[in-house]
Amino acid sequence: MSSFYSTLSEANDYFDNRLHERAWSEATVANRQKALLAATRIIDQLNFKGHKATVHTLLEANPCATDEEIRAAEAEQELEFPRGEDTLVPETIKLATYEIAYNLLDERDPEKELERLMVTSERFANVATGYNRDQVPIDHILNHIPSALAWRWLAPFLRDDDTLKLSRVS
Repeated sequence: MSSFYSTLSEANDYFDNRLHERAWSEATVANRQKALLAATRIIDQLNFKGHKATVHTLLEANPCATDEEIRAAEAEQELEFPRGEDTLVPETIKLATYEIAYNLLDERDPEKELERLMVTSERFANVATGYNRDQVPIDHILNHIPSALAWRWLAPFLRDDDTLKLSRVS
């Protein structure tokens, strides 16, 4: 199984046709792979609608599957996608992976972005920075996604904020 969404070759094709791709084209192959892996890990931390494809298949065949069987089916599929009846990773998930990887290579850090959102003033003589801790952060940064574009591609797959996923652990 692949440890990241898509392939390095598909990512290279994407960036061959993308304007402003400097961070990708200047990165080594090893760093491109690291960025794709990191982007996939970031994506897989989100709370998605539905089930992994392996769990969906199990529940279709056995709606009364035990928690142990469900956990085993979940472990069979390394990544969160494909989901439900899908057998392939959706194109927009691949695109989100590329954009997150690009932003990571371009040294965009979601933690620093979150901190910057709260800055209200800066002064360089005698170095002072003012923060507004009441400002509501932008969703993509709050969820550690360094790209607003990637967030828009991921959002349709996410559960609603008020939806809980419960699992009994014995």
